[in-house]
Amino acid sequence: MSIQDFNYASAYSKVYSISNEGLKIVFKGELENESDRILFTSIDIPVRNLRQLSQVDFDNLKAIYSNQCVLDGDIKFFTYKKKDTLKKVIVENYFHDELSPAIDIINELVPKEHQILYDEKEIKELMKGCEEILIMETFPEIQKN
Repeated sequence: MSIQDFNYASAYSKVYSISNEGLKIVFKGELENESDRILFTSIDIPVRNLRQLSQVDFDNLKAIYSNQCVLDGDIKFFTYKKKDTLKKVIVENYFHDELSPAIDIINELVPKEHQILYDEKEIKELMKGCEEILIMETFPEIQKN
């Protein structure tokens, strides 16, 4: 499983990949001539954490969960691969009960300076009263001209 945490204002993202083989955080610069670099690795992943991650019901998740009342901010891209199954989910300024534990588990395993920024309370507050919540079953088709 991986979580890509975007910071568009600073033109970078961090990819957090976790499996039974270990955990790795990669910095992905979006500016010209910027190369990816590994920020953190660990092979010591407790079985209980892997078990918790395996409980996430990715099969029943939609492709996009987006709070359209917020133009920028908290954007996460979840990728889950299990055998021949690949599921991708984008969460934008949206609190999702099923996915937030994955962030908590990763944050439990990494040093503070590499934790995924995710303020559950703030995101829930931003969702209150928003009548423009977009949930899409699949990713939209991109038309090529």
